[in-house]
Amino acid sequence: MNQEQQPVKLLRSSVFTTLSAKLSLALVAIVATLSIGVFVASQAWMRVYYDELTQKLNFDIAKYVNGEYQLMQGDSDKASPEAIKKVAHVAMVVNPVVEVYLLDVQGNIIGHDLPADSVLLDKVPLGPVKAFIDGSEEFPLRGVDPRKPAVEKVFSAAPIETDGHLQGYLYVILGGQAYDNIGDGLKDSYSRTMVFAATALITLVAVLTGLLVFRLLVRRLTALSHKMHNFARHELPQVAADPIKQAVAKDEIELLQLTFESMSGQIKQQFEMLREADATRRELISNVSHDLRTPLATIQGYLETLLIKNGSLNEAERLEYLNTAMKSSRRLGQLIGDLFELSKLESNHTRPNFERFSLAELVFDTAQEFRLELEAKQIKLDIHNEQNNALVYADISLMQRVFENLLRNAIAYTPEGGRISLTITADATNSDKIKVSVGDTGRGINAEDLPYIFDRFYANPDRSREDVSSTGLGLAIVKRIMDIHDAKIQVQSKLNQGTRFEFELPKDQAA
Repeated sequence: MNQEQQPVKLLRSSVFTTLSAKLSLALVAIVATLSIGVFVASQAWMRVYYDELTQKLNFDIAKYVNGEYQLMQGDSDKASPEAIKKVAHVAMVVNPVVEVYLLDVQGNIIGHDLPADSVLLDKVPLGPVKAFIDGSEEFPLRGVDPRKPAVEKVFSAAPIETDGHLQGYLYVILGGQAYDNIGDGLKDSYSRTMVFAATALITLVAVLTGLLVFRLLVRRLTALSHKMHNFARHELPQVAADPIKQAVAKDEIELLQLTFESMSGQIKQQFEMLREADATRRELISNVSHDLRTPLATIQGYLETLLIKNGSLNEAERLEYLNTAMKSSRRLGQLIGDLFELSKLESNHTRPNFERFSLAELVFDTAQEFRLELEAKQIKLDIHNEQNNALVYADISLMQRVFENLLRNAIAYTPEGGRISLTITADATNSDKIKVSVGDTGRGINAEDLPYIFDRFYANPDRSREDVSSTGLGLAIVKRIMDIHDAKIQVQSKLNQGTRFEFELPKDQAA
């Protein structure tokens, strides 16, 4: 065996490179990423939710404290320190984490009750403040924290007016430094730990559930891979006689499994057919070599005798030798012709040409071909046509071959003075078919030989080796032609009484 013909050797992959392992790792990565994302998103959402809730609950805090105290000194734009301290105190009573700032109309910080070095900004952008007062933005609405410029926080704001004149704004940060200190202390709090633990538990359950589901799904695929692996090693699976399953697959894996089983079953059948064909070929070669050897030996023997004794033979002996060699030559030619015909029929290359034709006309034409042979053996041929000009649907040339072989076989085994009958009748059980029978009054066939008469080179013990009219392939050809027509041929025989072959042909094309 050369390198190209050697079978591919399949190696089992590592457990970490299997499809199940890859799917499991992908599941773990996806679930872990999703869990982390959900955890981070939930923390951000909770912060937004808390900010919105805080801002709505403290919406009027700036307006409330502004209405109770005179924050500006008269009509000037200067802040009243005493008033600011009182406002800050009242605001912290309402919410202890707030920080109060007094802004002028440009947004400059002009007053607060906080350590001077802790306030890092001198001015606050008025855009969010005006939006808060107008109510034109959705909450939570954030503004700049003067103590932490890089951080925006929710706030409350109210305009400061005297006699309709805008003097500034009261700007209240709802989550000041005290709030930040408390928040930093809650980073490792019990609630956050519980959220983290719950997220981890949900992730673990999701991973375990996914692994179990993947295992159940991949189990069939794994079994199928083992089947295909064994099939690749020429361990053909045992399948039913009909491997093609008429079933609807539930999913792609089951469809793949059904397809593989169907494919492997068909391949197994093809292997069996190849084995049978090889056995048939061997048997055929053996039988052909035996049957060809006999006429060849006869021809060769008589021709050699003619060459050696040509001078000493009289005209009658010379004629006898030539006639014997000619008979063997005819038998050899007929045997070769039948072999080619049977081989062509069994190769499935023969495509029958079905058509409607008169069966009686074909029978009479075929019988006319054997008129001289019938007269030579004084055999009477009776044709009974009870269907007049009945039409059948078949291949006319192949059916002519059937009648020729059956008549030739009947003539060969019917003694002189015998009778052959060919009958065309209606089928009593099926009005759509015509029944045909070919019978003779010959020597008949033993009961133990009847099952084998359609086999190639069936050796009838009554057949003479000098009989050139029969090659042992005629009935095999008849059987193959009837198989092509999906028709059955039956035989009945009794010793010293005769043999009858019967078959049916349809009147019209099958629906």
